[in-house]
Amino acid sequence: MRHQWNTGRQYDETGQRIVAEVTEKGIRFSDLSRGIDGLILLGAHKQGNSLDKYEIEALVMSNYDHGNYSSTSTTLNWEGHLISR
Repeated sequence: MRHQWNTGRQYDETGQRIVAEVTEKGIRFSDLSRGIDGLILLGAHKQGNSLDKYEIEALVMSNYDHGNYSSTSTTLNWEGHLISR
């Protein structure tokens, strides 16, 4: 599942836009406002389970705020807009 949202935090003129995508092993995310891309690994109990948008937001923001992610070089795009860095 892919999900995008604005946290409302004021990091740039658009706030803080986050795009996340659930993969087999975890959740890839991009903070488009701060230029941060990462991967949050999911434990065995969450792998393969269907996550709804609320669970995705909660998992991403909690892990992101605590630095519990690995950096990646993959930037996910905000739907409908081309993001270049």
